[in-house]
Amino acid sequence: MAAWQPQQVLITGDLSEDANPAAYERVLQALLTLGVPTCALPGNHDEDAVMRRYFPAGPWGGPYVGRAGEWQLVLLKTSITGRIDGAINPTDIAVLSGLLGAKSQRPVLIALHHQPVAVGAAWIDRYMLQEPGVLLRLAEAHEQVRGMVWGHVHQAFASVAGHVQLLSCPSSAANSLPATRRFEHDPAGPACRWLLLHADGMLETGLLHSA
Repeated sequence: MAAWQPQQVLITGDLSEDANPAAYERVLQALLTLGVPTCALPGNHDEDAVMRRYFPAGPWGGPYVGRAGEWQLVLLKTSITGRIDGAINPTDIAVLSGLLGAKSQRPVLIALHHQPVAVGAAWIDRYMLQEPGVLLRLAEAHEQVRGMVWGHVHQAFASVAGHVQLLSCPSSAANSLPATRRFEHDPAGPACRWLLLHADGMLETGLLHSA
């Protein structure tokens, strides 16, 4: 990743398997070597109270709203203590609706941990975002929303819903082959997704593999 020289890093959740502070510290120290802004989403394995001490730029008191170049970046919390699947607080949906209704001219990228659409893998589609239609309809109703990204699924996935690109971010630890009923190790290894956000709303993307 350092060789690619990113301008910003977005982490889509599950920074630690057990919310151990030492794990967050290791991730933080590795990212500090990049010297760029970082924002992070909590995943179902994370613990908000611990994680936010290391990654304060996140959706801790409601949606996190920031900038990514000329784009507006909105992080939505979907993790729920004690559950593997996810949900969005209705209050956060109302905040997002108000933000999108402000008619900003900036393209918008929405980020969350749980997948809002099925990715075709039974083992993880059991644990997707609950009532995803609310979020998807809201995004599709506002032309400035150009992308939606998430983690959780341990594989790369890409689709389109109207003007919105739907993109999963693979795991930087371990991934599964796509379209499997059970987790099946992907020999391609860990990976991350890069995003190139153009000022006119065009979004380019691809994968970086650790090897």
